[in-house]
Amino acid sequence: MKVLLKSVGSIEYDPAIYFPEVENLFGITLTLSIGPDNEIGSEYFDLFVCTPEWLCKHQWLPELIRHMLIVRKYDFDEIKDTINKCIEKCTCDTWLETAQKLSRYFAWEYEDYQS
Repeated sequence: MKVLLKSVGSIEYDPAIYFPEVENLFGITLTLSIGPDNEIGSEYFDLFVCTPEWLCKHQWLPELIRHMLIVRKYDFDEIKDTINKCIEKCTCDTWLETAQKLSRYFAWEYEDYQS
């Protein structure tokens, strides 16, 4: 099953034109719309993107960190490329299997959902 990154958004900014005040000091949550290539729908996954400098300034307590991408600077194309490589690596035969693998890297809206 081919799976695509269909869109990238943020509550705070338009990620395609966002530029941090300090190039190497930012943290932004991106909402990824990911779904099967041959279907209209998609599901949402969140990913926090930040620099090591942001972590040093804002994250003082020891913490296990999941669903995060650490970059040296804000480069939207590089971030999307990294996300797309991860999506490709997680692709399985079914959407559910793929979404479960993706949820290891991105916070899936249905993770731990019970019907």
